[in-house]
Amino acid sequence: MAYPKFENKHLEDALFSADIHEDWRKFSKMGIRKRPSKYVLVYKASLLDRFKRKFKPRKIKIHSILTVYQHKDVGVVRMTGVGSPHAAMILENLIALGGTKFLNIGIAGGLDDFGLYLCERAVRDEGTSYHYLPHGDCVDPDRRLTEQFGKFLREKGQQFVRGVTWTIDAPYRETKAEIRHYKKEGVKTVEMEAAALFAVAKVRKVKIASAFVVSDVLGSDKWDPQFDARHVSQKLFSLFDDAFEFLVSYSDEGRKME
Repeated sequence: MAYPKFENKHLEDALFSADIHEDWRKFSKMGIRKRPSKYVLVYKASLLDRFKRKFKPRKIKIHSILTVYQHKDVGVVRMTGVGSPHAAMILENLIALGGTKFLNIGIAGGLDDFGLYLCERAVRDEGTSYHYLPHGDCVDPDRRLTEQFGKFLREKGQQFVRGVTWTIDAPYRETKAEIRHYKKEGVKTVEMEAAALFAVAKVRKVKIASAFVVSDVLGSDKWDPQFDARHVSQKLFSLFDDAFEFLVSYSDEGRKME
């Protein structure tokens, strides 16, 4: 039997949703009037630390696993867990709090080379997306937001490759045969969250785009990890800075013209 076990689960109504846990009105009572509608999602503590030093953002602790750091109308959230279930739950909570536009910024394994990759599709090799969408090989981010973010990155002088990512739940089971298969299919990166995030965004009708800096390259027979390399951290810092600037300037009609 296909996963999930309950056939056509994606068509059924859930018993409860994130709305039952999240209500911005309680923060309004604390004097926090302007809630973020745009978010940058990050995974590295160093990115959040750098953002906090630079902007001295307002800290809004939602609960034990979710804290928002807000500057202007953009919130920055560090994912404190790993993988699709955690990422999907945090995204659901942020949507319930009024979030409508999201940039997912992280590191990924590379099936091609090091560098910066703008994600245009995610292979669904995880479990979470199948609780939201019918069966299918892939799920896409918001195309317009992705195009606009890519254009902004080019304007900022960023060199990047557009490509497909492979989202998997089990990093220690990225087999040599799979790596050869996905390389042949032209897949560029591998990570643990994008497919689930795209599925949630599609169902909840919000916009999301994603970009990755490759931290380790997966060859057919050799792994080249460079997680702590300077070229990785520099690209990640630069990508985050551009992502935040892009969202600050973004409106419902697109990026505001200066």
